[in-house]
Amino acid sequence: MYAIAGIVHLDPGAVAGGESDVDALRRALSASGYPSIEARTHAGATLAVARDTWAMNCRKSATLAHDGVRLVGFVGRLDNAGILAATLDQSPDADPAAIVAAAHQRWSDQAPEQLLGDFAYTVWDGDNRRLYLARDVGGWQILYYLRQSDRVFFADSLPVLLALAPDARRLDPKVLADVLVDGLPPVDLTVWRDVRAVAPASIARFARGHGDTRRYWQLPQTSIRYARDEDYVDAARALLDDAVRCRLPKQSPVGIALSGGLDSAGMAAYAAAAAPGAALFGFTGVPAPGAVLPHTAHQYNDETPYVRSLCEQLPSLKLMRASSAPDAEDHINAAIIQLGGMPLNNSLNAAWLSPAYAAAGLHGVHSMLTGGFGNITLSYDGATLLPALLDQARLIRFAAEFAALARRSTHSYRAIASSSIANSRYFSRYRKKRHDPSSWFVQLLGRAFLSDGFAEASGWLRYRLDSDAPIPAGSADHRAWHIARSQRQRHLHGPLQRYWRVEFSQPLADRRLIEFCMATPPEQFLRNGEARYLARRVLSDRLPAAIVQNRLRGRQCPEAVQRVVAQLPRLQAELDVHAASPLVRHCLDVAKVRAQLARVSDATPDEIGRVQHLHRALQHARFLDYLDRLGATL
Repeated sequence: MYAIAGIVHLDPGAVAGGESDVDALRRALSASGYPSIEARTHAGATLAVARDTWAMNCRKSATLAHDGVRLVGFVGRLDNAGILAATLDQSPDADPAAIVAAAHQRWSDQAPEQLLGDFAYTVWDGDNRRLYLARDVGGWQILYYLRQSDRVFFADSLPVLLALAPDARRLDPKVLADVLVDGLPPVDLTVWRDVRAVAPASIARFARGHGDTRRYWQLPQTSIRYARDEDYVDAARALLDDAVRCRLPKQSPVGIALSGGLDSAGMAAYAAAAAPGAALFGFTGVPAPGAVLPHTAHQYNDETPYVRSLCEQLPSLKLMRASSAPDAEDHINAAIIQLGGMPLNNSLNAAWLSPAYAAAGLHGVHSMLTGGFGNITLSYDGATLLPALLDQARLIRFAAEFAALARRSTHSYRAIASSSIANSRYFSRYRKKRHDPSSWFVQLLGRAFLSDGFAEASGWLRYRLDSDAPIPAGSADHRAWHIARSQRQRHLHGPLQRYWRVEFSQPLADRRLIEFCMATPPEQFLRNGEARYLARRVLSDRLPAAIVQNRLRGRQCPEAVQRVVAQLPRLQAELDVHAASPLVRHCLDVAKVRAQLARVSDATPDEIGRVQHLHRALQHARFLDYLDRLGATL
């Protein structure tokens, strides 16, 4: 929807704003399909922003500013623009790039700490010949960069960056293996050896002969303590109202990526209250007619009964239900590889939702709220409470809370006890996973489809063991793992928006709400066996009881097994085509993929995880074939 790119010469002898750099940026952005491109030059730097015409009424924007010293490019949304403009003596209607220029004049590289929103920006200080690249706390706007001697190339998409620096096509075996094993790249690396990404909540700084990265925001380590339980509810409601209001589109109708859960239903309710006269559309994916669906005690397959109860309570909400075509996942994955230069982690789920999102444009909806990040913030289930009680030796309280949760939960006593012990600092010292964290990564590698030679040559296992990334077991607060994994998924946020021609925004990932929820005591999220206790109280006045009291979780693409089995001959033929690529044969165990694909027809509807994992391997074969045709080398 919006793009930013640039070329900066750190050498003071560089020619200011060479026409060749302007032409290179225009060619790279035009090749990615952007119809409107604006470029500016200053003291050896050339910056460009681009826009899709359909996104003009969205909250996000792409702007350039030049204050005589600093050349600034901004893409995204700035939520506290009014406050910053007043603080920095800017016009109330100043665009975000001008505000960022003034913020850097006042605070230098401390400026991003003052900004709220989803953004990426670049500042070129021509007088001091310093370049700054910054990214928002949640990492919703990505920014890649490549340094070659005293030149820095940057862009918010890999295809654009590679078009600017076509000689940078050497792959990083460790990161490529990470994508093929875990499905996601690290937050600050890419599959290209010399291309980096600015990490979320970080600012990268460059000068001649120097470059570093500084993290400007951390998860809060302190706790909020209010006198009354109602104070937490009131505070969360005020924050949620602000988070929704600043993300509503300027003029176009409001869309909601709607499910039967608390998070997305809450977004619909708050949007209806914040914009009572606006058209409100809820877009929901549903199983295809006649689909054979799985059954588990704690999940459901069709959101329809819940979203209909919400529509009854919100008369302005119009429900749009859709099911996807049988082969939609291959179409969307091929398109995203071209737009973003990376494969989807779960194209089956994306394809299941795709028809609903694609229908948004037919109703003039180009801005959509989602409930993303809710499970980590507002509707967190309080899973850290029981391990914390064990650590504090509060055994009577632990027993009471454990018994109450077991009575209410759809999970077994044994599952709840195992989770509590695994996430307790006290007990995990005596568990093998605490002393041998490699067991988690060895398990991941064993499930993967890497060839033995590439697995060994890439050094992936040692690379992951040496990293400080948290693992999902043995941690006192597994939210850190979920946050880290969520941030690793941001690299395709922009390409998916362009594919569906819809701006997606996540109020529950608002920085203010993250800080509040992470500092709120765990007993506010789990009380007397009631998981998601805070969210149920916050939303109880706006949602129907059927949703507030629902303890089940909706399942995306519940017919995944049936869809893959129906497409088996075509998938086998496509694997044969991709297997002709030397890079595919080098990196993947094609025989293992073929063998499991041959057995997939015996999978039951409940074996969704196994089938999704296999389907991901097929998409990885497509991705590796794409890299091979792009001229990538290891």
